[in-house]
Amino acid sequence: MAFMNIAHRGFSSQYPENTILAFQKALDIGIDWMEFDLRVTADHHVVVMHDKTVDRTTNGNGRVSDLTLAQVKELDAGSHLDPKFSGERVPTFEAVVDLLAGKAKMAVELKFEGLDPIGLVLDILQARNLIDQVSISSFDLVKLPEVKRLCPACSTTALVKPGADLSKDWVAEVQKYGVDVFGPLHADTTKEMVDQAHDEGLLVRCWGLGKDQGPALERMIDLGIEGMTTDCPDVLLAILKQRNML
Repeated sequence: MAFMNIAHRGFSSQYPENTILAFQKALDIGIDWMEFDLRVTADHHVVVMHDKTVDRTTNGNGRVSDLTLAQVKELDAGSHLDPKFSGERVPTFEAVVDLLAGKAKMAVELKFEGLDPIGLVLDILQARNLIDQVSISSFDLVKLPEVKRLCPACSTTALVKPGADLSKDWVAEVQKYGVDVFGPLHADTTKEMVDQAHDEGLLVRCWGLGKDQGPALERMIDLGIEGMTTDCPDVLLAILKQRNML
């Protein structure tokens, strides 16, 4: 399989994260994996937003779960990064899926609380015949067996929280949840961990690679992982081209 160069919240080093613009710009440079986060509004619509609140990435304030979809759609999700991006909006899950369908695979992180919205997320994917184009991830590992219960064919990714106890056997831990992909923080990832995951039939994709992470990207590739999320998919793309890995 091709190395997974996963644009973290889209091309987020240069464009407003988790916006249609950020995803489109990643597509434009040839990226075929996107990572994004899901929250649920007060009126039970799934939107693409990382934080619990809209404060950091929009001109609004308050918890996503306390706002209606109409209220979320009114927010400016671009000018926090640069005034030239004023007018970018918080997209719905459906809008992002429809943009990416047939163009990129998706690493979809469940950020909402509780298990109830999982069925809605899967319904949206199944209605578009996109289950095989997605891996659903979470740090809240109890969500992942529910994904499998509702849709056994759906790939799941166990993310390991920052500050995790590294004396713990995390490969064995995530296997308890029936996952397909192991997702440790890049700085915590070792060759031994990668080899163990592979021996157990798991793919490994790391996370936490932000700006100016060229050496860290090189280290991850050398460890033999299958992919990683990065804010700079252009930097990783250049490295993969240089290594003839595309």
